[in-house]
Amino acid sequence: MSFASLPPEIRFQIWSLAVTPRHITKVRAKESDGKLLYETTSTPPPALMHVCRESRQQAPYRRAFTAGTEPRWTWVNFELDTFCVSSLYAIHDIVSHRSEVQRLQIRTDDHLDWYESVTRYDGLSILYEMESLREMQVVLEPGYLTWGEIFAERGMGCCPKENITFFDEGSGLVLTGPQLQMVGDWQQVFSFDSEGNPPDPESLSDEIAFALDDSWHMTLAQIQEVD
Repeated sequence: MSFASLPPEIRFQIWSLAVTPRHITKVRAKESDGKLLYETTSTPPPALMHVCRESRQQAPYRRAFTAGTEPRWTWVNFELDTFCVSSLYAIHDIVSHRSEVQRLQIRTDDHLDWYESVTRYDGLSILYEMESLREMQVVLEPGYLTWGEIFAERGMGCCPKENITFFDEGSGLVLTGPQLQMVGDWQQVFSFDSEGNPPDPESLSDEIAFALDDSWHMTLAQIQEVD
């Protein structure tokens, strides 16, 4: 039996099962004289859009990046696809669909001034324009824990806090915001460096005294709240 001879409902189910989440990368907006010309992405169209007319009709994608005077549209599933940006500044290149993006991944390792942007210039405020955002992941450089402070003190837009995770490329761990805070506190209190090395033995007595300072410890009640 050929695929074409299968009952339509079975074929339709097969097309739906063939849909996989994708990463929408390198979104870029081009403007001229303050007017948007186009938005584009390096992500190729999904494979289902190339199979046949029926697959295109059944695939759960819609045209995106249609804004501008010279649109270069592509196909996106906003429920499944994750928009990936290389910096906080790159979020601004998501122009016409900012309020529709549901999944976002942020990297900041190629911009050394991102922390100043967040703490001094409210660089995360754009996330509040992403009102449909329901899942977000921040990719951390190995051992870099400052995002725990950002998570606790600055807020990260409309995304529910329980759906914000932090991926540490060095260890492969995926941490929640409270977990990342705890790792940061541990590192600061016990003076382990970013690679997990213990303090210098010559200053160990000072480090022990510092670690025993009760003002740096979480109570059991506080730990239970984190859990």
